[in-house]
Amino acid sequence: MPALTRVKTPCIAQLINELGYASKPTLLRHLARIDQLAPQIDPGGIYPHDWIVFRITGYRPDINNPDLVPGDALRGDLSAIAESISESAKLTQSDIEEPCETIDSLAHRWSVSRKTIERYRRLGLIARRIDLGQGRRSIIFMSSAVEWFETLNADRLGSAARFDRISESQINQFVRWARVYHGKLGWSRSQSASRIALRSGHSHEGVRKALLRADQLSSNPIFDEVGPATLRDQLVAYRASLRGIETKVIAQRTSRSLNATQRASNNARASLLKAYSLPTKPLSSDAGDEQLNTKPATTDLLVHAPMDLRELIEQMRLRRTTVVYEERVWAGAYHALLHRAAALASTLDRAAPSSTTLDQIETNLRWATMLKSKLIEAQLNLILSTIEHQIVGPIDSLDPSRASFLLIESIRVASDAIDRFDPTHAGRIAAPVGLAITRFASRQPDIAQPVTSGKATRRIPPGHKVVDWTRILNPWSRYLMLDRRIGLILDQLMERDQIIITRRFALDGHPPCTRQRLAGLLNTNLIHAARFEQSAIRNAKNLVFSDGFNE
Repeated sequence: MPALTRVKTPCIAQLINELGYASKPTLLRHLARIDQLAPQIDPGGIYPHDWIVFRITGYRPDINNPDLVPGDALRGDLSAIAESISESAKLTQSDIEEPCETIDSLAHRWSVSRKTIERYRRLGLIARRIDLGQGRRSIIFMSSAVEWFETLNADRLGSAARFDRISESQINQFVRWARVYHGKLGWSRSQSASRIALRSGHSHEGVRKALLRADQLSSNPIFDEVGPATLRDQLVAYRASLRGIETKVIAQRTSRSLNATQRASNNARASLLKAYSLPTKPLSSDAGDEQLNTKPATTDLLVHAPMDLRELIEQMRLRRTTVVYEERVWAGAYHALLHRAAALASTLDRAAPSSTTLDQIETNLRWATMLKSKLIEAQLNLILSTIEHQIVGPIDSLDPSRASFLLIESIRVASDAIDRFDPTHAGRIAAPVGLAITRFASRQPDIAQPVTSGKATRRIPPGHKVVDWTRILNPWSRYLMLDRRIGLILDQLMERDQIIITRRFALDGHPPCTRQRLAGLLNTNLIHAARFEQSAIRNAKNLVFSDGFNE
């Protein structure tokens, strides 16, 4: 099924969502207006949001301070609007009253590839999506839209039509030129291909691929450049950046450029987001967004998680009084942050995800984990008492390894129950958590050892290590949460490093800040803020390892 053209302008995306509720005749009128509008867009102009709405719908909305859309961005989004409208209208072949072209027929007509036709849709070539039945879709282009696009892009299409297959003799000539460019000027494959494309009249990409194939078949290749980063390469780059290793160092070790290395790391981050199972349905209420600004959601968010089994049991035996209002705020804000992260993730460019957007998503997920930790902390006593009720006795009487398993797995179960909890409905979190823990404990065969009358109750001695339960609540914690050992040596770092780590990872109990916000705090730009953060993490890691921490 052909993919919808991605919308890059927020106000246009909003307009598409609003248009989807109109009737089919109305949507067909909108499509006709889009065809008329496309040739009139000046790529160098600026168009207000309300004017765009008027030209497409015939209705002029009253918008205070409308967004201003550059002409080239508007023209690039027109096909996306038309495709979404035709999808909403469930357009079929019977609704098309004029001759039309398909992607394949246009590719043949203009002597270009299907990929080039896809790119032309971003240049204002208006497409429609036709429902062929049984879930199948097809992309078509009205003859009128094709004709004006040909008129507007005569030079582009004329040179494209002259492209033909590169002959063997031409490839040999390209190789000779490229060998000179690389040997005398030190040019890369892409730089050489760009120059050869100008000299030969072929496309840059066609020449680059010809040089790549020639190198692959040659015993004496011109360029020793590595190929595109695999998923493993991307994860290696990302994990290295998490350790504070500078991008230029990673680039040198992987024989890639700075931009390619940064792109590989960002692609890994974007790929991981897909595995996090973020919400797909919008929130049914805006209350969560409002709760993000309240005191319970922004203060005292740090939760201590003992890594000694005996201390963990003692922590879980404490009875905490949780204010209902605080619980509702934590739950509402937690789910709001997940939906906010999911909304941002849906805007990421698949080929080159934005570092700034990725950072906003990851900062929201860090904050969400802190709120979830507060919710779990309030339920620790319920979790322990439910397990002990099921095994009919104190958990201390079990083998330490078994007790550790039951407690940590119960916290995981409680975490899943919180994910399923709907904060917009009435009721306390204790109900779904208690039910989930009861179901989990009922499947366990453990029975507590009886306590002999007159003897002291058995207690698990110190020294049995358990995992930090705050790091197992969400799948992103292993990547986004700070190594807890760094918090123990924070006071040994220089002041700037302390500020960076404290604010970025919320060690002061307040929400974590984005890198953009960090740049403001440090009175510097975004690039320097990123370098300072890498340096701070690197210094902290070096101090941890030099001190021999093994917590």
